[in-house]
Amino acid sequence: MAPPSRTRPVRAARQSPGADSHLHFPNTGLSLRLQGAGPVRRALMGAIRGWQPQTLSAPRPGHRQTLVTQGPGGFVARSPFFQGDLGGLDAASAACALIADLSEGFLANRPGCVALHCGAFRFAGDLILLTGPMRAGKSTLIGRLTAEPDVTVFCDDVLPLTADLKAVALGIAPRLRLPLPKGTTAAFRRHVAMTPGPRDRRYAYLAAPNVAPHGTQARPGTLIVLDRRQIGPATLHRMDRDQAMHHLLAQNMGDLGSADQAFAKTRDMAAAMTCLRLVYADLEDAVALLRRAFAPDAPPQTNVPLAGPLPDPLHVPDRRSVPVHPDRVLRQAPGIVLRRMGSGAFLWTPADPVVWHLNPVGHAVWALLEIPGSAADLADTLAEVFADVPRDRLTRDIAALMGDLLEEGFVTG
Repeated sequence: MAPPSRTRPVRAARQSPGADSHLHFPNTGLSLRLQGAGPVRRALMGAIRGWQPQTLSAPRPGHRQTLVTQGPGGFVARSPFFQGDLGGLDAASAACALIADLSEGFLANRPGCVALHCGAFRFAGDLILLTGPMRAGKSTLIGRLTAEPDVTVFCDDVLPLTADLKAVALGIAPRLRLPLPKGTTAAFRRHVAMTPGPRDRRYAYLAAPNVAPHGTQARPGTLIVLDRRQIGPATLHRMDRDQAMHHLLAQNMGDLGSADQAFAKTRDMAAAMTCLRLVYADLEDAVALLRRAFAPDAPPQTNVPLAGPLPDPLHVPDRRSVPVHPDRVLRQAPGIVLRRMGSGAFLWTPADPVVWHLNPVGHAVWALLEIPGSAADLADTLAEVFADVPRDRLTRDIAALMGDLLEEGFVTG
């Protein structure tokens, strides 16, 4: 499919205000029913490359259905994947709801498929995946890379993989949050303003010519976990395999069936990729570093040195459970599966698809609980190893970890 015009989004045939159409996008098991929503259809097609729908008079039997109608205060979207209606939408926001359903439908149509919440791009070789915690700047960085003519952008949000772990582009343009961050260069602002794609006051799709069309495949070669800071130069750090697996598991959006399968697939992915951490504060600094590290036109003398792994975690997840009493005695529950990877370990139960990552400290606590013990007991045992940590803090941290393990059924009283 030819790239869209640089002056306006691709337009579908004009429909009357009351027109009712059903769009079927291949490989989704989903019908999009648009009632009097011609502007939404045009916005949708302006954000997609190479994924052409069939226009049908009725939904296909057995397909899920997304409905968009024209309401008094804007468009209303009803999804088979989410509860409740979304109302008061403009055309771009309604198209965004449809795009989310297309991604969900594509994944739901592939049980056991690995699908990562990440951005992905390449220069001339293997794919480079960008992921990280919320607000790490993934979408902004991918959007900025659409301004690099020698880059091919696969996605900024959802990346499905085939059974043999090849990545598949859905053909969906990256979406930027508006307004752009402070400090954004004038050149990037011009690029955003000139690039076609639906937009409103909150978001803009960048349907640039270098967005990979739907169905394009590439082998992932590098995983980069983003770590955005307030200040400091952009640097690349090596990442331990267990940390890389932790991020791959945390960002998986597919249904892998079982914890054993999830562990096996993410282990294979981590083993097949170079795993790095990108610490950065400035967007342009990060792009320049990525070019020096991966672009084929980078001079040989600009080879980027890799710093060692960083010991501090990227983020601490919200704690759901309650710490146990420091004197409560617990032990490992029977039937728990443990797999070591690098300096960490992973736990799961055969009946639960969720895989837990333990850092070296968590792994040590788990190993000690082979013999029944309390948080106070374990703090006494580990005090020499963590001599710089006050004893009361060490006890609290172990009690909190034991509360998590108890909540998940990994330990018992």
